[in-house]
Amino acid sequence: MLRAAAAEVATRHAARLATSSLHGVFAVNKPPGISSAGLLDYLKRNIGLDSACFPFSEHFAREQNLRIPGTRLRRQRSMSQLRVGHGGTLDVEASGVLLVGINNGCQRLDSFLKGGKTYLANNCLGVETDSRDAEGHILKLSDTHDVTHKMINDALPQFVGRIQQKPPVFSAIKMGGKRLYEYARQGLDAPEEIKARTVLVDQITVTHFENPGRETSGRRVALPSEVSKYFAQGRYVWDGVRDMRVGEEMMGSANDPRLAKFQMFVRSGGGVYVRSLVHDLGMAVGCGATMLSLVRVSQGPLRLGRDTIDAEDLPYTDRVIRAMQHAESVIGRDEGLDQG
Repeated sequence: MLRAAAAEVATRHAARLATSSLHGVFAVNKPPGISSAGLLDYLKRNIGLDSACFPFSEHFAREQNLRIPGTRLRRQRSMSQLRVGHGGTLDVEASGVLLVGINNGCQRLDSFLKGGKTYLANNCLGVETDSRDAEGHILKLSDTHDVTHKMINDALPQFVGRIQQKPPVFSAIKMGGKRLYEYARQGLDAPEEIKARTVLVDQITVTHFENPGRETSGRRVALPSEVSKYFAQGRYVWDGVRDMRVGEEMMGSANDPRLAKFQMFVRSGGGVYVRSLVHDLGMAVGCGATMLSLVRVSQGPLRLGRDTIDAEDLPYTDRVIRAMQHAESVIGRDEGLDQG
């Protein structure tokens, strides 16, 4: 046992030495169900350990346990001196491109925070929640019988360009030394008014619309298989009979086939809350709306799938190095095109 423990310490020490000289940025495909910070924690603890790493599936389960209301569990502090950061957080239930910086690469992340991003959002009409996504509690239910695809398209122009957007109360914005979501989870009001911000939305396209029994139009873009699987199980399972009620969590009704739903593609600058965009669009057509899932398809020139590695790749130094080299190549080509 002592020999095994000594071997583990030696392995981790060697990994720290090997990764201390890593510098750069790369893109990882963040799965839904884990926070951006939780994913970086896994990277920090396991990079360089290769096959001796802590399995990502077990880390994922631990991170899920941290989110249980009332839990006293805390994420243990990592002893690694590796500096890591990301170029724009993704909510826990969101997935897709997360730009990661290691050591000196963290200094380059600011430029990506303000840069262009594209998203694919699945949404429902007639439901408003406190978080503006399916994780929240239902505040209001509205009739969607008369809502059409055309009504949504007609409302889109007011949300394109430089617009004023009020961030949701469930957000990571700091106020009074705490994150806004900390006040919200404790049932407390924010210490001051949440002010609207100027953000840039370049394009919104409704790719698919369905109001059951009334209208279906467009073509739905398929989500990545792992994302579809996540949102079809666990807390998202609909029992086939459940009706939504004000005050309840929405998750268990997110897959209710009776809901009017629409899917949209968004191209925007930094700082845009897509779930607020969905909420405001729903209000514009008179019935409210809630975001059900969100995939970040691209950030800057880096695209999901083509330019990303998976969370399970993070412990392998060679895979991270290749991802850095690939990202530098893609970013370099994009900068060359801009200058040309």
